[in-house]
Order: sequence, then C-alpha cells, then structure tokens
Amino acid sequence: MSWCVFSRLPVSLRHTLIAGYGYWQARQRFGGDFSEMLEDLERTQWLTRDEHVECQERRLRNLIEHAWRTSPFYRRLFRREGILPDEIQTIQDLPRVPFLTKSLINANLADLVSRGFPKRSMVLHHTSGTAGTQMRGFYLPKRLLWRVNAATLYRFYRWAGVNPRMRRATIAGRHFTDRPPYIVRNRAGNQLLLSAHHLSRATIDSYLSAIEKFRPQAIQGHPTAISTLARRLQEVDNCIQVGAVLTTGEQLFSDQRDAIEERFQCRVFDAWGHGESAGMAAECEYHNGYHIAMEYGIIEVIKDRAQDEWGEIVVTSLHNYAMPFIRYRTGDLAVIEDAACACGRDLPRLKRILGRIDDVLCLPNGTRILPVTIRTLLRGIGFTSEYQLRQTDRDRICFYIREGERTARKSRNALHVLSRVLTGMKVDLVYTDEITVSGAKQRLVVGWRGPSRGGS
Repeated sequence: MSWCVFSRLPVSLRHTLIAGYGYWQARQRFGGDFSEMLEDLERTQWLTRDEHVECQERRLRNLIEHAWRTSPFYRRLFRREGILPDEIQTIQDLPRVPFLTKSLINANLADLVSRGFPKRSMVLHHTSGTAGTQMRGFYLPKRLLWRVNAATLYRFYRWAGVNPRMRRATIAGRHFTDRPPYIVRNRAGNQLLLSAHHLSRATIDSYLSAIEKFRPQAIQGHPTAISTLARRLQEVDNCIQVGAVLTTGEQLFSDQRDAIEERFQCRVFDAWGHGESAGMAAECEYHNGYHIAMEYGIIEVIKDRAQDEWGEIVVTSLHNYAMPFIRYRTGDLAVIEDAACACGRDLPRLKRILGRIDDVLCLPNGTRILPVTIRTLLRGIGFTSEYQLRQTDRDRICFYIREGERTARKSRNALHVLSRVLTGMKVDLVYTDEITVSGAKQRLVVGWRGPSRGGS
C-alpha cells in the first residue's frame, strides 16, 4: 500500500494497520534469540578491556577474511593497497584499510554487497540523512537491523531502568501520517507514537494531554522535540512524571537536558548511533560520557591534527556480513575519554559528541566554530530553537529567524553577538515561516558544503 493511499484511510483503519505493523515489528525485534542476546550483553558489559579487545579482534579477523572472499569492492581495495587479509590481525592494523565514505558506497553499492551472504537474509535500508552527500541505500542483515540493534539498545535502556514491553511514548522521525490525529497507539508495542513532524503551537497541548493520559514509564525521541514539550510544561507550570527520558538522533544540549529533567521529573539518558548500524554508545547511570558497545562495533576517533580535541567518529561493524562497513566515516565528531567510569564497566567512552561535521562553521581564516558556541551566544539573548544559521559560502552566512520572533531589538542583538565570533563573515538576516528540518531533526547550524568539503 502506498503512503498516499494510507494517509487517506479512515482514522480507525489507520490505527488498525499501524497496530498490525507494530505487532510484526515487535516479533522482529523481540522474537527469536533476542532474550539470549540481551542477557549475554548484560554479562559481557562487565568484561575487562583486554577481554573486550580480544573478542573484537577475533570478530575483526573473521570480518576481514569474509570481505576479502565475498566482496568485489574489498578484494579490489585490498589488492590496490597491497593488503592481505591475514595482515589485519589487530585493531592497530586496521588503519591500513582506507576509509569507506558515502560517496564510495553510492558508486560501488553492488560490489560492496557480499556474494556469500543469503539475499533473503538482508534488506535494503535507507536513513533520513543530514550530511552533504546522501546515500541511495545500503544493505543490512535482517538480524542486525532488528534483534542485534534492539538487544544492544535495550542493554543501554536497562541502565535507565527501562525494559522491553514497558509502556513508552515515542516522539521522533517516524512519518506515520499527514493528517490529524498525529498521535497513534501501538498496542502491540505498548507504545504511544507522536509525530515530531507535526509538533507545533497548535498541537503541543494535545500531545502533552495524550502523554499524561497514557502515563508512560519512559519517553524516547529526539532532544529538540522532547525539550519543546518540556518548555511548554514550563510555560503552563506543569510536570509529567516518568521513569526516564531516552534521547537520540541529534545533539543533546545542557539546557535541553535541564528543562526535560525538571518537567518530566527524571534523568535523561542520551545515546548515539546511526542508521548504518556500525557503532553505538550511550550514557550509564553516572552520566559522564557515552559507553561504547564494544560487542557491536569498533569505534575510532580520527583527528585532523594531533593537537585537536575533537575527531571524526569512524566505525567498523562487527555484525554486517551482508555489506561490510569497514572504517566507515560517520561525519559525527566526538572527544574520546580514557579515564575509568565509576559504574565499573570497562567499556571505553566518548566524552562528548558533537553532531555532524556539517554542523561546524568554517571561517575564511580557517577557524572552526562549533554549534554549541553559537547556541550559547544566542540563548543568552532569548533564542532557543526558532532560528538556523546556514553557511552559504566561504565568507557568507544566512541567519534564518522564525517570523514569530521578528523584533528589531532581538535581531540587532543577535547580529551583534554573532559578529564577535564570525570574524570575516557577512551575515544575511532572513525571516521565514519554516526552518529546514531533516527527518524531523532541526539543525540549528548548517556548515558550508563547498569544494573543500567534497566527497571521499
């Protein structure tokens, strides 16, 4: 059934079909060996770092051999680079393999797919994507897409006290309707679905009312959407108590965390992952960084220069034998943390995660301005999420402000504070009714996608 036909169906029939899909989805995620995988992850989280590395390297050797034997792309790549599969034995050997990029995937999709993996056991997958180069698609094993992802995620969720089948409200990028109501009950998944695409001043009170009536044990979704709900609760001086809020999909800022925790009266547990399913990390109960799921994939943080603090997250999937992702550039930035965590888990951590490289502004003199800097400056004069800065050229930026925020004083103050950090840049002020989003994610800062940012 096409999306156009589905969106025109009567509300009761749409709800019935979504419930049916929810039942099928729950079986894919939580059926089969899901329980055994989750319990095994509960055990392996307490392994020592050396034991984790030993397991990773054993899986890495198997993956490299598989890629060499069954993927025409990797066979050509290894031969070109003079690499034999048995020369990649450890994580220290891995940098011999060149990076995999979105551009390379687009150009070599058919040859990246393993000739030795059953076609019936893989699925062509897509992500919403927010980077300059979009992928047309990629292949994942069905088991990875459903049960491995679910087990790894729920190992993290258990750190927040959330277990499978608990009642949860989800407000994220799922596009399940273009017509009201924008709220659907997925009874099979014990879940309330709220469309982030349609969250607005006109709908926000009905969203909060539905959440309050549903009484979820957890709320999950994008930080921008959940913090918008929290700020509305601040405006009406109300709270909705839940057990935990689980955020992912975009950068979580400290002011968003504070508002959410205050109004939902619980802790926020943030996680990082990506649709390509090669790396995952999340906060534990101590909230001092993101523990890397070493059983899931190998994460490297690659810095441009030794003195840099931030580096790009590069991932190698230990589970994708349908289309191996080896040293895949995610475009996300992070800072690595070496110190031990008080929780006792010897899983390495990402100290901070910054969204995407494309969310960094680059000044004509080469200075990089992080979005958190922009956000902090503008929040100080009253802006929260009703704007977007988009770098359109090496020395030019468009500053979009939502029409409802049009005040001469506020705009003047914004241009003044931006001039302090955007040296050598011309800022064009534009009032608009709509701020660009991608997959229900609002990006406050969009960097320039000029020649120096090109492909692979």
